[in-house]
Amino acid sequence: MRKILILLSVLAFAAFANAQWQSVVGSPHDLSSTGGAPSQLKATNTTWVCDFCHTPHQASAVGGQYPLWNHTPTATASFGVYSSPTMKAAPADIGGSAMGGAVVSFLCMSCHDGTIGMGNLYKQPALTSGTTVNNSSALMPSTWSVMLGTSLTDDHPINFAYNNALYLADSGLNDPSTTAVSSLLVGGTVQCSSCHNVHNNYYAPFLAKSNASSALCTTCHHK
Repeated sequence: MRKILILLSVLAFAAFANAQWQSVVGSPHDLSSTGGAPSQLKATNTTWVCDFCHTPHQASAVGGQYPLWNHTPTATASFGVYSSPTMKAAPADIGGSAMGGAVVSFLCMSCHDGTIGMGNLYKQPALTSGTTVNNSSALMPSTWSVMLGTSLTDDHPINFAYNNALYLADSGLNDPSTTAVSSLLVGGTVQCSSCHNVHNNYYAPFLAKSNASSALCTTCHHK
């Protein structure tokens, strides 16, 4: 009986640890004072985690942008689009729209284009005073691989419809009607979140699924 109890305790701890790992809490996207973000970007006076991207109330103040967005948007009006003579998709620039109508990928660039301070928020976390990060105007360092800059012309194309017409035009793509593909799309389009799950770093760097043997790539592509 004692061995069984020990085994159950170990399994329970493993499940708890795994649940914690599959969360934004403690990940590099956690900018709180106890979070996993680099020290120069972490907060000094709040342990609140979600507020660096979201606000639970009065979201209308941010132009009605879902999902309850709290971070100041980038002012970059155009990011350009990736192009290739073999590509059948037709990406659209994610810039140029009012915040309330911007696509979800535009939200990612609030930090990842390197022009807006990591702690530059509409509403600072409650019950705190002063700046919430070591330097609220601190930009994502240009030396980081995750700092994409203001041009997306050299990155995987996003913001295009992945539909049956594209599938029929490109023999290198998998059928978008399959659950494996459709579950990665946002309103039938490819966005940053098609490859990345911003709240779950179990498959670093915040991948939507394991890329072992290029499994994430081959969900959509077959070569």
